[in-house]
Amino acid sequence: MSIEVKEKIKPAYIEARYSAYLKWDLESEEIDLDDVKYWDVQRGQLYLQFKNGEHKYIENWSIDSVDYKHGLEEVNLFDEDWNEIKGEKDAN
Repeated sequence: MSIEVKEKIKPAYIEARYSAYLKWDLESEEIDLDDVKYWDVQRGQLYLQFKNGEHKYIENWSIDSVDYKHGLEEVNLFDEDWNEIKGEKDAN
C-alpha cells in the first residue's frame, strides 16, 4: 500500500526483504523420487505423497538459509501506520 505524499513524512519502520534458499538432500532422507506420487513445498516444508499412500513432511528452515551478503531484494520505508513511503524525497 502506498500513500500520496503531500508533505514530508517521518519514517517509523525500515523493512528489508532477503532471498532464502532451502534444500532437501533426498539421498540423506532416503527418498527415491520414483516412489513419490506428488510433492510440494510450502512454508519451509517439503511435502511428499508416496505411491504406497504414505505421506511425509520434512522441515528445513533455519536462519542460515538466508543469504545476507547477496540476497537483499528490497528495502522499504513505512510510516507509523505501515503505509509505504516512496522515495527518499518523501521522507523527513
